[in-house]
Amino acid sequence: MTNTPAVRVTRGIDTLRAAVTGEVLTEGDTGYQTADRTLTRQGRPAVVVRCAGAADVAAALEYAEAHDLAVSVRSGGHHMAGFGTNDGGVVIDVRPLDEVTLVTDGPGDRATFRVGTGATWGAVAAYLAKTGHAISSGDTAGVGVGGLMAGGGIGWMVRRHGLAIDSVQAAEVVTADGSVHRVDATDEPELFWGLRGAAGGLGVVTSYDISAVHQPTVLFGSLLFPWTQADQVLSGWAEHMAVAPDELTSSVQLPPTMIADRQAPVAIKVCVAGDAAGREEILAPLRSLGAVLTDTVTEVPYAQVLADEAMPPGWTPRNRNGLFDAWSPDLGERLADARLRLPAMAAEVRALGGAFGRIPGDATAFAHRDARFMVNAVLIGSTELHGAQIEGFERLWDELLPEGAYLNFLSDPTAADLDRCYPGPHRARLAALKQAVDPADVFRTTLTVPPAGALRG
Repeated sequence: MTNTPAVRVTRGIDTLRAAVTGEVLTEGDTGYQTADRTLTRQGRPAVVVRCAGAADVAAALEYAEAHDLAVSVRSGGHHMAGFGTNDGGVVIDVRPLDEVTLVTDGPGDRATFRVGTGATWGAVAAYLAKTGHAISSGDTAGVGVGGLMAGGGIGWMVRRHGLAIDSVQAAEVVTADGSVHRVDATDEPELFWGLRGAAGGLGVVTSYDISAVHQPTVLFGSLLFPWTQADQVLSGWAEHMAVAPDELTSSVQLPPTMIADRQAPVAIKVCVAGDAAGREEILAPLRSLGAVLTDTVTEVPYAQVLADEAMPPGWTPRNRNGLFDAWSPDLGERLADARLRLPAMAAEVRALGGAFGRIPGDATAFAHRDARFMVNAVLIGSTELHGAQIEGFERLWDELLPEGAYLNFLSDPTAADLDRCYPGPHRARLAALKQAVDPADVFRTTLTVPPAGALRG
């Protein structure tokens, strides 16, 4: 008789429960069905360990090694590729590690907070708002700290304050052998380098010390233009964002052409940080790009810029992106043509540069500091709706010729995506680091660099 993946391994489960302060869940236990799936993927792990601390992470890793089980790590569970679950393995669930505490206040307008990687960014933003502080931290309230940090963290103040990882001062991480490391720029600097942009392949981060800025409010909202003005709005926006001040972070959102019959508008989303004086003047060039249908830009507490996210039943979004060092008319034309050929494709173009680009290219495992724009696209709806569009959607990225890719926006990653995320010297340096801290390739996904010299099947 062949056992199903979820119940294949039960040996030693009582010993694991005795060793863990948190919860150990197997199929049938209360809570298992909220821990076996992510936002877009359904798994059936043999064991879920809801960790109460680093010691629980170490116990879960020891159990996985003893039973030769695959390991997945979950914080928020929002990554479109579903890396936070598996079939028949161990899920290390860090969501209980959600505490946020003040470590130091200052210097200047900054304060350092210790943030558990299971916290959601919405909860972190709400906590920091009590003191008027903020961290540039993605788009969505429900995204976990650990998942966003693993890929870098492109947020609504990326041009003003860089990636989320650029504000990290220190981290606690459990490596594959179960040892707990406290790392920063002085203590184990190479591991600290790798955690900032490639953490998912190096260990389980349990907390980060993050420097937050004093930013009680921002200007935030959308400028909506007629869908017929999409091309002129996009080209004018890209031209302006190439020279815009760091205070302005912005994106253009292009709706799928299959809903153009409803006159779905083109949206420029904006966040203006920094000092309150002069914010309106910064937006003036964008407001002149076309016939503004709706202007929702207003002053709000930073915590309110993080949106709630819900996935409609039956949706299986296919998500891909590319990073570009410059914008060109040809790039805009290729994207416009693709939107006509792929009616289910929603596209977004994000501006980078500013503080993001002033970090040296080799300072973190995130590699693409020269990128000035990111094209992020998704086929909306179900797999059945995608149908024949999938082939053209995948081919689009060869047509656009991106210089790189952002790890966090890839639903069906390939080996080519790994190359785009970690090119050349970054790839070699990560492979050497992986060999040092995880030679058995315990923390393994399509988007983690294998140990030096290792071949994956």
